[in-house]
Amino acid sequence: MVEAVFGALVLVQAAAWLLIGTRRVPFWPATSVTFAILGVAAILLRPPDAPGARSLALGIGSGVVLYAATRVVVPFLVPVPSFAPSATEAYRRAEEIPGPAVWLLTLAIAVPGEELFWRGLVLPELQDATSVLLGALLAWLGYVAINAISRNLSILIAAAVCGAWWTFLGSLEGVASALASHLIWTGLMLAWPPAVDRAKVTA
Repeated sequence: MVEAVFGALVLVQAAAWLLIGTRRVPFWPATSVTFAILGVAAILLRPPDAPGARSLALGIGSGVVLYAATRVVVPFLVPVPSFAPSATEAYRRAEEIPGPAVWLLTLAIAVPGEELFWRGLVLPELQDATSVLLGALLAWLGYVAINAISRNLSILIAAAVCGAWWTFLGSLEGVASALASHLIWTGLMLAWPPAVDRAKVTA
């Protein structure tokens, strides 16, 4: 039953990215509604465990490290065809709505919804059905494949690299650790974008 429901929810996210990527629906309403649905469904289907201090500390620290690594790596990716335009497009979406709304919708809805679903529901369900290693691999591949539908290279690269770490954290410490890491990384990326797009998102 749970597997059927999260399978349907994966299709919901895939459909949302497809419609966004083909510009048939606006980004912010589509992502906000989709991730809210995913997050609430994940909590109802598999309530997360209470986070421990170690899990949160590891998540926060790794979020800072991921951000620093991103700042180092991005200049090397800029010459890659379509990377710079895709990153710029992602940041331009922040100009479509007021600054506070960007932070609220991203950090209070999108990131929690994504983590609760992929690392709080999909990951442990796949691990229960297979094994810790195979379940993690399948969850990561599914996460990357879904984000590929966005047709945005920068989002795909972030999903592949950061998603691998968040999947590892979810396996090791639980969804709270992955969520903390994702929140810190995203918050820093909003506040101080990499050199490919220096326009700071105003709060």
